[in-house]
Parts: sequence; structure tokens; C-alpha cells
Amino acid sequence: MTTDTPPPPRRNWQINRWLVVFLVATLSYGTWRATTFRAALAQAKTLGWDVEYTDPGKVIRANWMAAFKKETWLDGVTEVKIPTSKGFEQHLDVIHRLNPLALIINDAATLHDLSALKRLNRLENLGIYGCTGLTNVDAFNNLPRLTDVTLDRCTGLTNIEAIKNLTALQRLFLTDCAGLTNADFLADLRALQWVTLEGGTGLTNVDAVKNLTDLQWVVLTGCTGLKNVDALKNLTALYGVCLNGCTGVTNVDFLKNLPRMREVFLSGCTGLAKDSVGALKTFLPNTMIVTP
Repeated sequence: MTTDTPPPPRRNWQINRWLVVFLVATLSYGTWRATTFRAALAQAKTLGWDVEYTDPGKVIRANWMAAFKKETWLDGVTEVKIPTSKGFEQHLDVIHRLNPLALIINDAATLHDLSALKRLNRLENLGIYGCTGLTNVDAFNNLPRLTDVTLDRCTGLTNIEAIKNLTALQRLFLTDCAGLTNADFLADLRALQWVTLEGGTGLTNVDAVKNLTDLQWVVLTGCTGLKNVDALKNLTALYGVCLNGCTGVTNVDFLKNLPRMREVFLSGCTGLAKDSVGALKTFLPNTMIVTP
């Protein structure tokens, strides 16, 4: 008498079938992403862009399981440097396909808005240099992961309210912002460690920073409209202050009470009395204080 062997459970076959489908789909997707990535990378190099990236192929060779991770195919580009904003505007498809963590745009005189950045949802570091035509930064509302922002020679910038929504921001560099009249947009940026508002000739106060207890550096070079900077007196983590060219500032005695202060720059602060600067040097013997 023979006993028929029962067929394997149908469920096991279904599981194996879906596993095969998953593996094929994953590998197909990976191959497609690799091809797309390399095409974008090749085009960027042809355009003279400098691209730093992690090669998915090398990642997979080191650990084959990485082939099944989405970030292996999508998160490879760490930084893209573009020589001119004209090149950036003419080839937005390339930058969107690369989707970098950091983006540097030099010679950005033709750049008038940042709306093209909205799709770069991974962006953490943004540097735009020579951005004389830029008038607003509204696109920052769509870039919540930004931790570092540099806007250099942004002489036409008058509306920067969107910066206040960058709650992850740690370092902010705004230079030659003659249209800047207040620093209220800084008030809730509690993660901020370094802020530069250089050349903000229309800036009249920095009261908004008074509760930013993580601030370590404040640079206010050339902010000739400032009358006092007493808002800095509660920033006990402050390591350095640069007030070069702040001709309207008349008192920095509060610096004596900041225990971590190590670097103070006061060149061109013509409103400060010589004896007050001398007293400051006496109170802070371990601090480098630079005067004319």
C-alpha cells in the first residue's frame, strides 16, 4: 500500500513567489536608478559642475544587502558645486535628478528667486554667492532640513521671513544685506550656533537673538545702524563676537559677564571709549580682543 505525499502548502509557494517578485523588482529598480544616476552625473560633469557622491556600486560591493535599500540608490550625492546660476537655471532637471545634500552656486547674479529648490527635499547645506538679484527666500518654506545657509552679496534681499521656519538651522551667513532692517526672523531658531549679518547697514537692533542660548558666534561686521547689542548679554554659550565697523555701538561692558567668551573684534567701533575697551581687556585676560 502506497501513501501519496501531500503537496506542499499553497501558502509557502505564494510566499516564495512574492519573494522572487520583490527581489526582481528591487534589482530592476536599482538598475534603473543606477542608470539614471550615472546619466545625470555624466551630464553634470560635462557642464563643469563639481559633484561629490557615494557610488552605489561601491556600497553594494562592500555589502550586497545595500542593494535592497532605497537610500543606496537615492541618497548618493553629497554635494554639487555649480559655477554660475545661469547654468543652474538652464539645467534644473540635472540638479533635481542628483538631489544633493549640499548645493553651492557661484556667480549667482542672474538668480532672482529660489523656487527651483523646492523639490530638493534632502537639502541640508545651501550656499549662494554673488546673489545680487535675489529678493526673497520664500522657497525655504519647502526646505525644512536646512542646517547651513550662506547668502553672499545679497544686496537686493529685502524679504527673508521664510528663514524663521528653518528650525533645524545651525549656521546662517548673510553678507552685504543692505536691505535688512531687523533680525526678528531669528527669534525662534533655537538650534542656531553661528549667525553672520555682515553689511546689514539698515539693521537697528538684534533683540531677537536674546533667547538663542546655543549661539556661539555672532558676526555683525559693518552694521552701522546698530546703537547697542545688549541683547547678547544673556548668551552664556557665546564664544566669539565680531563688531568691526559698528560705529554706532557705544557699550560692550556686558561682555565681561560671558564666561566662555574667547574672541572679540572691535576694529572700527569708533563709538566705544578707549577706557571701556581697556577695562574689558582687564576683565577678560584669556580673551583675544582685537582693536585698531
